[in-house]
Amino acid sequence: MRMESFKAAFATICLLGLGWSLSAQNPQIAREKAEVFVLDFEDLQYPPLARHAHLQGTVIVQVRLDDKGSVTDAVAISGLRIFSLDAVTNVKKWHFEPNARKSAVIVYNFEIIDGRCNTDASLFVLQQRNVAKVIACPPNPNP
Repeated sequence: MRMESFKAAFATICLLGLGWSLSAQNPQIAREKAEVFVLDFEDLQYPPLARHAHLQGTVIVQVRLDDKGSVTDAVAISGLRIFSLDAVTNVKKWHFEPNARKSAVIVYNFEIIDGRCNTDASLFVLQQRNVAKVIACPPNPNP
């Protein structure tokens, strides 16, 4: 097995384990995940400083909603500060379908992929109901 394939498989297992352990340890997060329906969201760019330092990680954000599904408050409950500040700022611009709990949990995964890109831009993908993935290439060593 090539090292890249091993790393990808290992990362997938870790992320699946993270989701299982969060749900197993906190049934409220599992219930809130089932009730989350994002109606509108904004893309988030990979933080340049984190990209240049080759930092990756996961941030979990707890969101409070009003009766219309607008975000009234958001707080990072885990993750590196370099990512959590941007994640909290980003999710405050989102709009959700109102739910009985007036809350949501959003998981942001920041990942640097192997390879080269012709741009410093990143890719933002909303996966499942509450998982946002922010992907970037490593910085170009020859600017």
